[in-house]
Amino acid sequence: MTLLQTHRFLLRPIEQSDAPVFARLCNDKLIARNTARIPYPYTLEDAEIFTKTAAAAFRNGKEHAFAVCEQDTIIACCGVMRITNILFELGYWVAMPARGRGVATEAASAVTHFAFTALHAETLLAGHFADNPASGRVLEKIGFHHTGDTRLQFSLGRGGEAQSLRMKLDREAFNAPESVKFA
Repeated sequence: MTLLQTHRFLLRPIEQSDAPVFARLCNDKLIARNTARIPYPYTLEDAEIFTKTAAAAFRNGKEHAFAVCEQDTIIACCGVMRITNILFELGYWVAMPARGRGVATEAASAVTHFAFTALHAETLLAGHFADNPASGRVLEKIGFHHTGDTRLQFSLGRGGEAQSLRMKLDREAFNAPESVKFA
């Protein structure tokens, strides 16, 4: 099992048994509207499908989604999805009780380090909805820069498309965090 340990958090692969926790945490309108793949409302059935799919995708290397845990409690989710052998896309969300504490920055930095080190990514892409500049600031803190590209991206939580600002980070521009350990 791939585990990432940061200064404050343990990031572990998502397990099917996490479905009830994900159902509770993701049934949040703000999470849903700021992500592409989370509907609102979010049901236990949605969570069961997600956890089963995430566990299988981790095993086959298509996507590496991590439960971000603080003292054995899931507080966020962060992962990378393989686009090509060297190109991945980063995504994350943070549960309401953990917002505003740097969780997204620490988790995204750890997963970025994992992608560049363990998966041999050369470039990571990410995006944030134009009305969610806080997510763009998280990405900037770990070295991403805006590409100047925008696109309409569908969001299940919004029930439609919204403008997404595209960002990227190349391996050589990333300053790896010293505190991340792989197990």
